[in-house]
Amino acid sequence: MTRIVSEAPIFVGIKHIAGLMWLFAASSATGQTAEAFYISDVESIVQDKCIACHRSGGQAASNGADLLFTSSAGSNHEAFDSYVNSPTLGAKASRVLSKIVGGSGHGGGQVISQGSANYQTFSSYMDLLSADEQPAAPDVLEVSLEEPLQGQVHTGVGNLRGWAVASEGITKVEILIDGVLEFEAPYGGLRGDVGGAFPDVEGSGESGFSLAYNYSALAAGPHTVTAIAYNALGETQESSAGFEVVRFDSPFIADPNAVRLNNASCTVSSDEISIVDARVDGSVLDLLLKWRRAEQGFEIVEIR
Repeated sequence: MTRIVSEAPIFVGIKHIAGLMWLFAASSATGQTAEAFYISDVESIVQDKCIACHRSGGQAASNGADLLFTSSAGSNHEAFDSYVNSPTLGAKASRVLSKIVGGSGHGGGQVISQGSANYQTFSSYMDLLSADEQPAAPDVLEVSLEEPLQGQVHTGVGNLRGWAVASEGITKVEILIDGVLEFEAPYGGLRGDVGGAFPDVEGSGESGFSLAYNYSALAAGPHTVTAIAYNALGETQESSAGFEVVRFDSPFIADPNAVRLNNASCTVSSDEISIVDARVDGSVLDLLLKWRRAEQGFEIVEIR
């Protein structure tokens, strides 16, 4: 009696193993860039199966092949990228897959079996290469201190302002004077210009910080102001400016009659106004005022 042995379990087992290998190759490609996947999974196959012919001086090279490889994984990925995505994205992906199994007139015949793990690795790589790999927009964390401006002279009450944006959102903006924390700046002012510059950052159109600041509360001479922006992750970015303060003896002149120009004279030149013999809080002084575009007004820049 002839004994019939079923091969179905063996066949199913082989299919199961092949399926697992296929799934493993597909999973390993998930979340990777094409270059990273090439280096980790494809390069070893290329070195084992392809480079003997597809190299300078090899048979494929002598036959005018467009794909030539070296010992550099990065260069080999670039070679594939250039070949597969020319003239359009993914244009030759199916041609590569056909050639490695012996089709499309491949001079080297079959080097990889269709359905094998190596084949699936190549297929996953072709998918990654053919995808429109636009890098994700980098996280943004920017702050700009616009007033006071670097190198300018300030006196009295003026603006202290700027803007800050972050992909993760701005939680606060701290202001330091000469390296010492002074206060948190009010944040959230309308800034259409910043919104236009950072259209992909949520809230960038309401990214301004601004306050009135009494520069005369500082000692006369040079100072540094620093704005530190914090995002929701606790990361920081800062912007600083060095400026100089000129001031009257009093940090704030409250008396409305303390300034008298009755006996003063003035001259005008370009964007400056020079006032001689002004009486300010009991003292006779010479003052120089200069137009400030950012403040849209004249500011005292010299007191003599």
